[in-house]
Amino acid sequence: MIDICDFAVGLSRQLNGMTMHSERPGHRMYDQYHPLGVVGIISAFNFPVAVWAWNTALAWICGNVCIWKPSEKAPMCGVACQNIMAEVLKKTIYQKVFVPW
Repeated sequence: MIDICDFAVGLSRQLNGMTMHSERPGHRMYDQYHPLGVVGIISAFNFPVAVWAWNTALAWICGNVCIWKPSEKAPMCGVACQNIMAEVLKKTIYQKVFVPW
């Protein structure tokens, strides 16, 4: 999980957009990034944390919000990750939501 977060932080430096030369006078071409909104993540039992960490780290770097449904066969991985994030992040950024399967 730490390596994935480190990779995502490195990618955040590349989201500044890129300006390209245009052949038309007075015309400007550039890349512009916008958050998509909500990212839904459903993880399986065989990689319960890796799938969540990869998708969540990249979504958060891009400014998106995540909803995660961990595998019902590995529910304690979801609880452990939520407890770690609750200690690290502000409560306005990350919240725990438990629903019955």
